Amino acid sequence: MHLMQYTQTKQALGGDITIGFVADYDQNAADKLFVQLWHYVYTFERLFSRFLPSSELSILNRSAGVPMSISQEFKNLLTAAKSMAEMTDGLYNPFILPALQKSGYKKSVMPGYENDPVDDYSRRSVVAIDRLVIDGNRVTIPHDSALDMGGCGKGYLADRLRDIMNTAGVANYWMNLSGDIATAGHDQNAKSWAVDIQNSRDLQSVSDWSIACPIEPFAIATSGTFKRKGHSVDYDWHHIIDPITLKPAQTDIRLATICAPTTLQADVLASCAIILGSDKAPDWLRSHGVSDFLLQCEDATEVFEKQFGRAILKESMNTAGVGK
Repeated sequence: MHLMQYTQTKQALGGDITIGFVADYDQNAADKLFVQLWHYVYTFERLFSRFLPSSELSILNRSAGVPMSISQEFKNLLTAAKSMAEMTDGLYNPFILPALQKSGYKKSVMPGYENDPVDDYSRRSVVAIDRLVIDGNRVTIPHDSALDMGGCGKGYLADRLRDIMNTAGVANYWMNLSGDIATAGHDQNAKSWAVDIQNSRDLQSVSDWSIACPIEPFAIATSGTFKRKGHSVDYDWHHIIDPITLKPAQTDIRLATICAPTTLQADVLASCAIILGSDKAPDWLRSHGVSDFLLQCEDATEVFEKQFGRAILKESMNTAGVGK
């Protein structure tokens, strides 16, 4: 057996996506798998982007108040989002879109797409997750509400790409969806994957901390207030909304890096940590089963916890950086 490493990077979902794997494949077999993976990525974006008026998500938001038949994929995504909202007691809420738009995040941040028309729901209300009604293949949201899947979408997608890898019999892979990372196995030299953590003081560099990933399927997400931000008439805004104030979270955490069994969990919990701030986040994360995390704070302090035998946060490993 001769293991080869294959990697491709493309733009989707508002950022760069890198997918790589190690397998006993020739180039033709590798290309066929990449075609399947990228097809899933772009289909997912077409179905669930709020920036695409024809997406299934946009159609549901425009149909708010009326039961709508949805695809099985959309049902799975909404069910996952509802589960995460319930697990976090509403700290994550897919109904946050009206507050997100009211704060200033209406247009796409992708260069060249800033002036594309988008639906404006900033006058609608943020409602609790129990108002999301899923009945078979039909879903209903309140007439004055709107959903955004950005808080969990890339995490959910990474886990589904992982399923494709598993079905194809690929045991060694990594993928980075703009900071949501899923790994399993090892590289072509039988070494564990390792991931550098972005430096919150200098976003173009990596910090002194890295994560050595275990062999079993593993996920990491890094969330911060830097990538999706701007200035409204009254204040600066970023995309992580506090569900209590319905405004961008006032937080001392610049970047939160979370390790979890699934990318969906890591994605959601990283944003929740940002909202909570460094005083509350550590205990809250532990209470939600997170044993490996790093919080980089405004005052340059770092709050971390590591559990040897799973992920290991340690200094200065020479690997690829991440960020969200």
